[in-house]
Amino acid sequence: MQQQRRRYKNSPERLADKLWAALEDRPIEDGMDHPTEEIIAEALQSAKDQQVLDWLRAFCTDASQPSFAASVLRCLGRHDSAGTVSWRVGLVRGGLAADDIEIRDAAVQAAESWGDSDLLDVLRPHSEPEPWLRQYISDVINDLAG
Repeated sequence: MQQQRRRYKNSPERLADKLWAALEDRPIEDGMDHPTEEIIAEALQSAKDQQVLDWLRAFCTDASQPSFAASVLRCLGRHDSAGTVSWRVGLVRGGLAADDIEIRDAAVQAAESWGDSDLLDVLRPHSEPEPWLRQYISDVINDLAG
């Protein structure tokens, strides 16, 4: 019984439920802390870090729930130590590949927040159809390239 309870406590469903509840309770605002950031930080500190990263990647690229995906990605982007640089590059690549503009925008915001120069290899070749987002990507590229 204890093992079953622990498994549920550290499950993607449980993490998703916590994130949904925090997002429904309060909107994300630029420059303002959000409860999802603390939930993500606690999850990232767990003993099963790689498993949590896999769950977060799945949430952030879930095209069936684009608003949730984008919100989680925005908050995840506020964590400098989220995964490795290569994990962050893969996440931004996945976000930019989404059909949903909100997810693509969140991927660019995360790239900007993380500031990894390796992200230039993902941002530069991206062909963005939306003019305002294309300009934003260009601005982020210029900032990262220094």
